[in-house]
Amino acid sequence: MIESGPSRKTLAPPSSATLPLCLAVSAILIFSLLGPAGHAGASGASDPLLTKSSDKKKATLRWEPPQVDAPIASLAMTPPCSLPDVLNQAGMRATSLVSHLQNFTAHERIRYEEMDDLGNPDFASTEDFDYFVDFGEKAGALASHETRTQINKDSTDVREARDTGLAVLALIFHPLMRDDYDMRCEGYGAWNEQPAWVVRFQQKKDKKPRTLSLHTPTSSHNVSLKGRAWIAADSGEIMHLETNLVAGIAILGLQGNAVSVDYGPVQFHSQQVELWLPKTAQAYADYGKRRTIIDHTFSEFQLFSVQTQQQIEKPKE
Repeated sequence: MIESGPSRKTLAPPSSATLPLCLAVSAILIFSLLGPAGHAGASGASDPLLTKSSDKKKATLRWEPPQVDAPIASLAMTPPCSLPDVLNQAGMRATSLVSHLQNFTAHERIRYEEMDDLGNPDFASTEDFDYFVDFGEKAGALASHETRTQINKDSTDVREARDTGLAVLALIFHPLMRDDYDMRCEGYGAWNEQPAWVVRFQQKKDKKPRTLSLHTPTSSHNVSLKGRAWIAADSGEIMHLETNLVAGIAILGLQGNAVSVDYGPVQFHSQQVELWLPKTAQAYADYGKRRTIIDHTFSEFQLFSVQTQQQIEKPKE
């Protein structure tokens, strides 16, 4: 499970308010999202977290959750895919990502939108944050502590309508986590015109799900994920990842949840290193008559390090 440890950079902690529905990702990340009771109901316009969408001219988010069971017509069976080699490369990249994420910050913009089942927007909100994530390892699992600091203090705070941890969902391929999933190579394709192996994954039935759990004030539900990843054929970098729930959660009214994350190369000239980091992420939740989209955009990436210097001088006489 997640354990929050001390950060390597001092940032204001996120709000500790209890959410009606919290999707928490164990071992890898935390994923929080307002559930059916998270809306203010008949008096929803008074919800301090969300603003009534009064400017219909603004571009709205599109409801287009990924469907990981849909076939991909463009995949080829040649060259043949060596799944052990692909997973080994992806695991190395995920391990490297953890080590560098301890020195990683970014600017994050979160757009939250709520709509009816016909796609008509009801509520919308946008906020900017300083984003920081810290990783550690304990008892054979990954411990994650993710922090957001609101930049504009005068605007609406949407932190309690956030999902956290989507940026590092690719850590499903980390050696400590990937044995939780059945994985197979679906074929050879491309993402953004870059050659890629498409790997399908699904939670093993004989393994207790520990990636994603849904919480209400009175209950907790571990859920199983299935998904696809586009893994660079030459380097093993995870370029794109999509997930769905294996099954909806009837007791919570959640019919479906989907996530889509795009990764891209970021060059840090100061340390002569290039990392594949999250550029965008979208989370979709479907409650039947109500849908929510949370869109993340990451920019202004920075690496920082703590250096100590010790100078030994000759004792003064």
